Parts: sequence; structure tokens; C-alpha cells
Amino acid sequence: MTPLLGLVRAGLLALAVGAVAGFVLHRLGAPVGWAAVVAVPIAGLVLLVARLPRGADIAWSPLPAHASGATSVQASTLVSRLDEASRDRDRFATRIRPRLRALADARLRQRGVTTLAEGRALLGEDAYRLLTDPAAAMPTPKALSDLLDRLEAL
Repeated sequence: MTPLLGLVRAGLLALAVGAVAGFVLHRLGAPVGWAAVVAVPIAGLVLLVARLPRGADIAWSPLPAHASGATSVQASTLVSRLDEASRDRDRFATRIRPRLRALADARLRQRGVTTLAEGRALLGEDAYRLLTDPAAAMPTPKALSDLLDRLEAL
């Protein structure tokens, strides 16, 4: 992306605008020193704006090698939520278990089972207890992985 103006032109424009600003401030009654102090940031701002790349330029950069974006954000969010849930039973009960139950309900409905109680044999005793027992805590990573594998296999 190319800047609006070249460096020399942008510098000359900034110098001219700064000089005009200093002159106007001096004519309005500001002492020469104060007029110069105020004119320098104005000139710097003009230089910065003149050197900014144009917004309408085409960016010819190659596509990223791997798709990350939302996927990596969701994965990191999931990791932090699982970590919090492993330390706090209430977080497990309010954040993780409802999502696991919804996932299990959806998979069981695909098999024609309408309630978790009816799907108890399909889920297995440990998974059923984890999804229904209010005293159940966050399972170990291996147990959670097994549960998700079992739900995927339904």
C-alpha cells in the first residue's frame, strides 16, 4: 500500500501547514514561542496523515498458510472455561454441564431417544451420572474425551 504523498511532498506540506498555523496563532495574539510550540504538533499530524497508506489500495498479501481466526479463539476460550470448571464446581454446573447435556440430547434425538433417562444405556453409567447428578464434578481430561467420543459414536 502506497502512502498518499511521497516523503518530500509530505514534509513540505507539513512544514507549510505548520508555518501557516504558527503565523495565524501569532496574529491572533499568541507569543512567537507559544505559536511555534502549538504549530509543531499540527505539522506532525499533517505529516502523519499525509504518509498514511490509502484505504482503497488493494492488499496483495498471500493468504495465510493455515486457517486460524475464530477457530483458535474458540479453542483457547474452551480451554480456559474447562480449566475454570475443573477448579470450580459451580462453573462446571452452570457452563459445561448444560452444553454437554444439550449435545447428548441432540445426539440421542438423532437416534430416536427423547430423554436422557431413556438413553442411559447408550450413554453409559459414568456419562449419565456426569450429565444428571448435581454433585458430579468436572471429569478428568481423559474421561471427558471418552464421553465426547461416545457421544460422537452415537
